[in-house]
Amino acid sequence: MEEKNAANHKVFIQDREFLEITGVTNVEKFTDGEILLETVKGMLNIKGEKMHMKQLNLEAGNISIEGYIKMLSYTEDVKEKEKGKGLLQKLLK
Repeated sequence: MEEKNAANHKVFIQDREFLEITGVTNVEKFTDGEILLETVKGMLNIKGEKMHMKQLNLEAGNISIEGYIKMLSYTEDVKEKEKGKGLLQKLLK
């Protein structure tokens, strides 16, 4: 049986000018300086300059970006992080 591409997450960067990502489930924010993607492995924040989307296919979970890539960082999903916490811990945060 064929496996969906969205189940895997890969990041490919070429010369800091081309970025290809798989496992993308949603595009939260997209400007020429910052991109925020929801992936199967968490939120991915991309910062750069003059970035633009060359290709987007959310059904396949793929995005291609061109521009000058300065930074990639993953952030934890707050909902997932707090899932195991009790009510008291959430209130005292």
